[in-house]
Amino acid sequence: MKAILSGILLFFFVNIFSQDGKLFQSPWHEKGYAEGELPAGKYHFFNKGKLFYTISNDNSNVYVNLLVEDRSVQERILTQGLTVWINMDSRLAREMGVRFPTASKNQAGGDKSGRSGNKTNQNIIITDPHFLPNTIELVGFTSEEERRFPADNADNFRGLLKFGKDNILNYKLVMPVAKLPLRNSKEGGGAMPFTLGIEYGPAKGPSDYKEVLLWIKKIKLATQK
Repeated sequence: MKAILSGILLFFFVNIFSQDGKLFQSPWHEKGYAEGELPAGKYHFFNKGKLFYTISNDNSNVYVNLLVEDRSVQERILTQGLTVWINMDSRLAREMGVRFPTASKNQAGGDKSGRSGNKTNQNIIITDPHFLPNTIELVGFTSEEERRFPADNADNFRGLLKFGKDNILNYKLVMPVAKLPLRNSKEGGGAMPFTLGIEYGPAKGPSDYKEVLLWIKKIKLATQK
């Protein structure tokens, strides 16, 4: 798997920040893969954040899939949390988003620098699936009554974290289209392009870490297979 990821890294290196105003065409979400996993060739590489990402959709949901091989990035995501920011226009605002996972209790119990104070606990979080965080928090969704709930539900935003081959972290976030403030295009060709931000790092408070943020602009949803 590491060899595959290295090959993808080289293949996509020239395209890391090459949108330059072009549309990011979301492919139709493919069925038949293990939950939370897609073939490595479907991913783009975010160099600064040291992770692979892909976005897809069907008529019901928008899917964000990540592959994380770097151990320190895995630790940051699992202990400090990750947020997918949603913007319906070209603004790069962090006002509406889905936080999954939320910061773990281990981080909250650490020192004031924002680092977890117990290295043993950090290692447990990384290696034991029973310690993987399983909570979603909605930010800025004023129409949603419930803002914090378990990630393994069937009728709302839902997420999955699991370790695959070679201890690579698989991340999946499912966002129901009906709960996103998408705007229909005047031409009747589906939803207008929108922007997503993928950010990991501490949500608030003092920390030795800085947030790492990737903006994916002008995402155009697929209207059919």
